[in-house]
Amino acid sequence: MLIVLFTFALLSITLFEALVILILIYLSFRAIRGKTKLGGKLFLPLVLHAISALTSTLLYYPAQFGKAVERSIFLLAYPFGGLMKMDEKSLFRFNLFLVFMGLILIPLVFYRYRATGQPAMIWGGWFEVGAFYTIFAVASLSLFFYTRRIYYLLPFIIFVSIVFFTARRSAMLGLAFALILFAILTLKNLSKKALLGIIGTLIVGFGISTTLLVEKDPRYKTAFEVIGGERDLEDETLNIISSYRWEIAKAGIEVIKRDFEEGNWIPLLIGHGINSGYYLEPKSPVGGVYESVFILSEFIEKGILGLLSVLWVYWVYLRFLINFRILGKSDYLLMPMFLALGSHLMSSIFTFFWDAMLPLYLIMFRVVESFKGEGPAYEPYPQAQKNYP
Repeated sequence: MLIVLFTFALLSITLFEALVILILIYLSFRAIRGKTKLGGKLFLPLVLHAISALTSTLLYYPAQFGKAVERSIFLLAYPFGGLMKMDEKSLFRFNLFLVFMGLILIPLVFYRYRATGQPAMIWGGWFEVGAFYTIFAVASLSLFFYTRRIYYLLPFIIFVSIVFFTARRSAMLGLAFALILFAILTLKNLSKKALLGIIGTLIVGFGISTTLLVEKDPRYKTAFEVIGGERDLEDETLNIISSYRWEIAKAGIEVIKRDFEEGNWIPLLIGHGINSGYYLEPKSPVGGVYESVFILSEFIEKGILGLLSVLWVYWVYLRFLINFRILGKSDYLLMPMFLALGSHLMSSIFTFFWDAMLPLYLIMFRVVESFKGEGPAYEPYPQAQKNYP
């Protein structure tokens, strides 16, 4: 089922969201009949997030209520991952599927780039390519450690290169976070050569991409001019470096300041609603959201309750990360599902908590929670086991 879900996510955002709706109906039906307990450590914060998003949007900006459902209720598909019976064999096949899809989509990515100037897969653009190829890269690295077959490192290098090719800072930040976490989690089982290889890949990737971007991207060029003392750090340079986030943040701070001054306690508690930047004053310079840092944007849309729910998600993930241990070979195969959510959370610090693929990341994380809750009780997959020395 996880392969089906991921396939829908690759094919079409519309198909994927239709499948998410079916999953929500299925979960609701089972919960009503008492056959499913809607559990998982992220369920309560996601419910709190949904309450604040739906209530604030319904009260203050009902025209965006459909968006509010998409950006809150859809995330409650998360418990579905706990119903998936994943064993070592299915995890192995899922990782193979990820690497295979990463390889066969490469021609399309570069064809779309040549035709439109923007790399893309079947749908989406720069950010989707960066997010998916981060997952593909982690899957290839997982298979390398699981099977000890060195040829899995070739797709790993290719996939990492594609993420850097997107030249999106959030994608590169998410990739770096995922690979550094991978190295930390496998440190005891990681050879010095492998550790140096992961670190070296990141350094080379960042070095080459930064060098190229300094020449072509005004953001990087301006940042280096500020570092070199050629330009002063002022509003204009901050806006260029931050992709106008500095100006957006100032507008957002004014909104919050006005709420406190006027005693708008309900919006401060639950927010002004989804895409409230369209009607608030001062308006968001870029549309519906005050996209600067997630703390500011979440506070404006969903208030202190919504912000606390998002911070709660970060806290749960951090605690799970601290307690995560590689107890058996099968745990390597969990890495793409485990690190997908972590990569998103890191990359969303300067974007936005919600993402169209967030229900997928949450479901995969619930699979990992469920698997680790069982402990390393599964028998090794014989076909993969015999590849070990």
